[in-house]
Amino acid sequence: MELASRLIVLAFGLWLICVSLFIFIRPNAARRALRKFASTNLINYTELGLRLLVGLGLYVFAKYTAHRELLHIIGGFLAATAIILMLIPRAWHHKYALWWADKLKPWQVKFCAPFSFIAGALLISVGVS
Repeated sequence: MELASRLIVLAFGLWLICVSLFIFIRPNAARRALRKFASTNLINYTELGLRLLVGLGLYVFAKYTAHRELLHIIGGFLAATAIILMLIPRAWHHKYALWWADKLKPWQVKFCAPFSFIAGALLISVGVS
């Protein structure tokens, strides 16, 4: 379990870094991608399945780190919200994604990039320690 959860944490950290670069370099493309969230059953349940996997990975990996409580909270939040989103109508989730895609300006999307990068780097540092 430790190896599997560690690999999930490392992969998620790398994914966050890649996302941060994408949203910084191509904020309009990132907004277009956000518009597709929950747009089909395949996209919705793939997104939520991965979110649940990452949440469980963080939750399980927490016991192997000095950051047990924080990773439990983050992992539990991701897993619980994935389950909740699986239970509500997909159209609601999609409307919420569209609302954010329309609301966010390119500079606001770019502003989020460093936070995603830092979170990814921190997860990788926790995952390799």
